Amino acid sequence: MSSPSLKFILIALLMCAVFISALQLVLVRHKNRLLFIELQALQQQRDTLKVSYGQLQLEHSSLTQYNRIETIARQQLDMIIPTSDDIIITR
Repeated sequence: MSSPSLKFILIALLMCAVFISALQLVLVRHKNRLLFIELQALQQQRDTLKVSYGQLQLEHSSLTQYNRIETIARQQLDMIIPTSDDIIITR
């Protein structure tokens, strides 16, 4: 009588183990999908930031060109290049 009862308990335990294993598999796959979605969003954000950074670099280089600075100094600040008589060297 103990043999069929032991088999029943063993089968029940194995079925519980299979069910728990299947449930864990579903949870892991769901977590994997969520992480993949987050990865794609972060990659898209990275690409957007790269484009923005490139545009800022171009803007920076155009704003710091010597010709532009000299033009602004002449037009807006009424600055001129000093003559050699106006230059004083101190030591």
